Amino acid sequence: MRILLLGDGGSAHIQKWVTSLAKKDVEIGIFSLHHFNADVYKYISNITILNNPSYKNSRSVFTKLNYLTNTGLLKKQIQFYKPQILHAHYATSYGMLGAKTGFKPYVVSVWGSDIYDFPKTSPLHKKLVKRVLAKAGTICSTSHCMKQEALKYTTSAIEIVPFGVDIRVFKPGESETGKNEITFGIIKSLEKKYGIEFLILAYNEVLKKYPEKNLRLKIVGDGSKKAEYLDLCKELGIADKIEFTGKIPHEEIVEQHKLIDIFVSLSVLDSESFGVSLVEAMACGKPVIASDVAGFKEVVDNDDNGIIVPRNSYKEAAKAMSFYIENPLKAAEKGVHARKRVLEHYDWEKNVEQMLNVYKKLI
Repeated sequence: MRILLLGDGGSAHIQKWVTSLAKKDVEIGIFSLHHFNADVYKYISNITILNNPSYKNSRSVFTKLNYLTNTGLLKKQIQFYKPQILHAHYATSYGMLGAKTGFKPYVVSVWGSDIYDFPKTSPLHKKLVKRVLAKAGTICSTSHCMKQEALKYTTSAIEIVPFGVDIRVFKPGESETGKNEITFGIIKSLEKKYGIEFLILAYNEVLKKYPEKNLRLKIVGDGSKKAEYLDLCKELGIADKIEFTGKIPHEEIVEQHKLIDIFVSLSVLDSESFGVSLVEAMACGKPVIASDVAGFKEVVDNDDNGIIVPRNSYKEAAKAMSFYIENPLKAAEKGVHARKRVLEHYDWEKNVEQMLNVYKKLI
């Protein structure tokens, strides 16, 4: 099987798809208009890099026009590589590029904002999304809720292929007997849309409620709002009880999950289609708290493996955190059920097989 994948070669998501498919003996070519470090692929013989721009070019202002003006280059690479399937990731960028080639069979993976936000910008944007999806023989979505959103713009077949986790890497660590500290945490970019301000405010509430408890908050990641969040912590007088780790290498994420006892993800996005870091935490057997965005509600069952709270409500988030503090046995039980949920639906090996089945049906 020979697949030509269109996407940002520097994206951790793209790298995960490429390397995992290659390990299944798929011949896979990468065409990217974003510069990326090719070293991540150099030891895998059946991966071919067909385009990797220089740093200088990839750092220029990037617009939708860049994708359309490179159609000729992509057509030449298709003639050279002779793929059986062309697969574009992200409908309103590489999806447009692939659609312009007219190659079939053609697969488009929607990611989130390309379906939730882009078509609502204007009638022209909506028309563009419809055109791209109409060209696809198959569309892939990571969640059922995003599939429903995509169906507003297409009648094409949509396959659900979750972006799961490696359950052999993301797994429960050894329990620490006698531990008297509870660490809440989040692993996410420090941007407003992820609701980290509400997490800090909720944590402040539980600190006031349980002054005798040894509580900590770990915020893993970096972003444009970091200074603002640091100032908020100082203003609340809790800066010494919160750890900001900054950006960490991808390979260290699992260790950070193991240092967190209760994972809290309070996204305020309507377009949060799937929470990878949330699934990672659940795979590690962690009890979770998540806001009521559609993608999270698809993963977290409020009565079984976590707690769902309303968006933009730090008071409700604080109540959920308090529940876990006061009910450690219930917290542990939810963590066990969270791991079970991931094993059933978000085992990465099974997800890769699902994608292979999509390809096999098209061929």
